[in-house]
Amino acid sequence: MKHVSGISGGVLLLVVAAALSALLVCSGRGPVSDPALAFAHVGAGRRVEVAYRAWRERDEAAGGKISVRLGWSKAFSTEFTRATGRATIDPERGTLRVEVAGLEDPKAHEVWLVDDVPGPGKSARPETGDRTLKAGTLVARGSKGILEADLRDRLAGFEVDAVVVTRAGTDPTSSGLLFGTASLFQRMARSAREGEGKGGATDLDRLVAKGADLFFNETFAGNGRTCGSCHPSENNLTIDPAFIATLPARDPLFVAEFVPELARNFEKPELMRKAGLILENVDGFDDLETRFVLRGVPHTLAMSTSITAPPPTGDEPVVLPAERTGWSGDGAPGSGTLREFANGAVRQHFTKTLRREPGTDFRFATEEELDAIEAFTLALGRDEDPDELEDVRFRSPLVARGRDIFEADDAEGGTVAAGKCDQCHAEAGASVSFVPGGFNFNFDTGVERIPDSMGDLIDAPSNPPDGGLGSAPNPGGGFGDGTFNTPSLVEAADTPPFFHNNAIGTLEEAVGFYNSAAFNNSPAGRFLADPRTGVAIRLDATQVAAVAAFLRVMNALENIRSSTEFAVSAKEAGHARAARALLRLAIADARDGVEVLECAGLHPAASTALREAVSLLGKASDACFAFKRRARIERALRALERAQEDMVEGPSPLAGRGERGPI
Repeated sequence: MKHVSGISGGVLLLVVAAALSALLVCSGRGPVSDPALAFAHVGAGRRVEVAYRAWRERDEAAGGKISVRLGWSKAFSTEFTRATGRATIDPERGTLRVEVAGLEDPKAHEVWLVDDVPGPGKSARPETGDRTLKAGTLVARGSKGILEADLRDRLAGFEVDAVVVTRAGTDPTSSGLLFGTASLFQRMARSAREGEGKGGATDLDRLVAKGADLFFNETFAGNGRTCGSCHPSENNLTIDPAFIATLPARDPLFVAEFVPELARNFEKPELMRKAGLILENVDGFDDLETRFVLRGVPHTLAMSTSITAPPPTGDEPVVLPAERTGWSGDGAPGSGTLREFANGAVRQHFTKTLRREPGTDFRFATEEELDAIEAFTLALGRDEDPDELEDVRFRSPLVARGRDIFEADDAEGGTVAAGKCDQCHAEAGASVSFVPGGFNFNFDTGVERIPDSMGDLIDAPSNPPDGGLGSAPNPGGGFGDGTFNTPSLVEAADTPPFFHNNAIGTLEEAVGFYNSAAFNNSPAGRFLADPRTGVAIRLDATQVAAVAAFLRVMNALENIRSSTEFAVSAKEAGHARAARALLRLAIADARDGVEVLECAGLHPAASTALREAVSLLGKASDACFAFKRRARIERALRALERAQEDMVEGPSPLAGRGERGPI
């Protein structure tokens, strides 16, 4: 065998091969700006599976009936209405029952079922080519419109994708008042009953990855915005003035500043830039000049834990929205489901002109795209709320006291103040504790009555009152009943400003708000008031700081959980570019943990460990060889563990049911 400079030909080939491999791996180095690539490898479909199993248990307990709530759809309705309703389909018996409240003349309205037929240029909107079935005409029964129909001979082979209430003599492909759609889980259950069908989602990882690509990259033939324009992955899926200030002048978020057709009544650019407020026409597009509200952008983390609406009570035919997706719970149009959020956002935010003509100004998503976006959104963040926080051994006495105040409903011997926070934020999540079932409620906490909110200080005439949930005129201004839904607090420290109108800038100030007259005089404050004093909450400054410290540590623990998950997935990734995309998100979470703690001087040792993790994850991203990348990730994971151990003794309260990794 020939030798070259003392190196065997075989060894030389190995060296050259290794060098070429390194060159190929490193040639793709540089920033990976597409988070969709990361979610294609993170295995997040398991979270959707966990949520689906929990939903399926409830569905089977309810007899497997398909229940669809009906409401005015910002995306699809051809005229505005305040009417709401519910359609219940029993697949076994082939029966349909529809109840609608709020129609002036119920018998002048018909109910249609729609089976979406995919095809070129088609969308989830009822269109020519879809299969439609007129179920019947509503009859007046008291104040409601009722339809009871036996469809067993007509439902064979018909997959109900949407229920539509139209005016008599029209059909859902040309007009419609009330819309409701089958959810991803209902479509998955239908496929399980009928065998693999068009609603199936057997490969949830692939579905989540497709949803991530649509969420961050798809413009839907509109003005250039994507879902990620307002929910960027690098800023905890929300935007705020500090983040907005980093964007280039021609970023699609600013289309109102450089597209003449969107210069008026599409956004309020100054309020967007200075207060992070986005214009929303939640009560219809009939009066763009005066009928709008300005709201902050809620993050989309842990939505599977926070969107369950309470069931109807008494004779109410329906409680809308069906799922509480932010702000006053009405972040989504129509029946208010997470699925409908996407097409409502497309019509509101993606349009090229204020005519909002589908097919010209934008395109609507297809049913398959809605499946993917819904799956992706359900996969974001935690898959469950913390459990038994009273048993968590926090190492900081300040944090432990904050936890006790947070959970106390009454003063205990005068030693622990009653924060009563747990009443509406059970286990620091978004569900109430006074009704079992993990339901998210709406409350009027007096936020709209805060004096000197940032939006009013910047431009009060352009910042009208927000009436909250619903569309009836509010005596205090705007439209709605004055209530707003409860957000999760686990992610709060990461996602300022606070409340639906971005009125408060820091976590400590947000906790302090509940000492204010605005809260204590509000309906929610009166509900929680101590009958002896008439005061709901009264915390000293040190107690406010303790509650905020508790929430900051909870947020930092969630940062560690998320960073660990992305890092573990990066270690397992077979492709360097995917690994770097995952590491980018792991680094962002670890950095957030540092910021959350250091803003209040909490746990300096944990901050140091988190900084070490950031450095190691960065070096792992720069590594040309997989073995080096994995070794550095292992060291980063140990640093993340040390950060957690500095904050809590024992397991983290934020492990999650679907998580991997050492935490």
